[in-house]
Amino acid sequence: MGNSQCRCYSSEHQIEQKIQSIKNQPNEIRNTSKEKFIPKNEDNELYKNNKQKIIKIQSRIRGFLTKKIYHGKLTNNIRAGNNIISNQNRLLKEVQNPPNYLTKEVQDTLTKLGPFKYDPSPPNFDFGKLIKKGPCEIDNQAIYEGEWNENNHMQGKGKQIWSDGSVYEGYWLNDAAHFRGRLIHSDGDVYEGEWQNDKENGKGIYLHVDGAKFEGEWLNDIQHGHGIEWWPDEAVYEGNYVQGKKEGKGKFKWGDHSSYEGEFFNNNIHGKGDYFWSDGRVYKGDWVNNKMEGKGEFIWPDGRKYMGEYFDDKKQGKGEFIWPDGRKYIGGWVDGKQDGEGVYVGTDSKERKGEWKDGKRVRWIN
Repeated sequence: MGNSQCRCYSSEHQIEQKIQSIKNQPNEIRNTSKEKFIPKNEDNELYKNNKQKIIKIQSRIRGFLTKKIYHGKLTNNIRAGNNIISNQNRLLKEVQNPPNYLTKEVQDTLTKLGPFKYDPSPPNFDFGKLIKKGPCEIDNQAIYEGEWNENNHMQGKGKQIWSDGSVYEGYWLNDAAHFRGRLIHSDGDVYEGEWQNDKENGKGIYLHVDGAKFEGEWLNDIQHGHGIEWWPDEAVYEGNYVQGKKEGKGKFKWGDHSSYEGEFFNNNIHGKGDYFWSDGRVYKGDWVNNKMEGKGEFIWPDGRKYMGEYFDDKKQGKGEFIWPDGRKYIGGWVDGKQDGEGVYVGTDSKERKGEWKDGKRVRWIN
């Protein structure tokens, strides 16, 4: 053991490089640098200098809520050509030459995905008597083509294109997206899945133009229930969501093959869980806001092991450190280093009581 100093602090602390708060940049995914394992004999300054090299794990997909589809609700009037006609039992006139609102991004997405596929079997509710008409211009300048009910409400199968290029195709009920449909945002992002009264409700898939993807359950336009997210850098999260945030049990895998499995709260690693580094290190225990805090066990690939208390990602409180050759330190820790009274057990199994300060033995007691 030499001076009985434990050189495990800096490598253990790299957890912050991988799980900084998910809330910091809610609308983008970044992989600014893959941090490297800091050898156990490096001092802590190297860790501090490398601390900014992090992997954000927040989903870009959450930002879609700010781009919600309906740019103004439909009113009681529909425009056909230059004539405003009432929405009450009047015949509809079709627009002869509807404008082409589709953006390049939407056209690219349509080319990639192909035509929307309607269900071979009709929904399990009655749309009533439907009338199919050609393109009509709605008072928000959107163009709708498809089926209507007898009261001139969009109902059944239909497609609507907004003036910003967004397009929805699918089923409608009383002027609202309902049952199943596909919305392509003007920037090319896509939601396809179940709808209820103009909102994403049920199971659906969201595709981001950069390759990010969410597939799972939705409630009132928000991820809610079980879901899976994929990122272009091969990171994957699978688990529970509450009101658009990772909460409950979940598993996150990074592109470098490190992973975390356990509890989340408010989009943070929080509660009990296991973190596995790609180099073989493992931490199992308590977490508070993405940091090791509470009681836990940390195991190194070379056989070193720490069992005890953590605070703010550092060993603090009472804990036991075991070396591969059987030596042990049992005692106090402060700021990740041995501090206070403790017991040292040598390879001969003999115990000696001593006092440590800042990771170094100060004296033997008795």
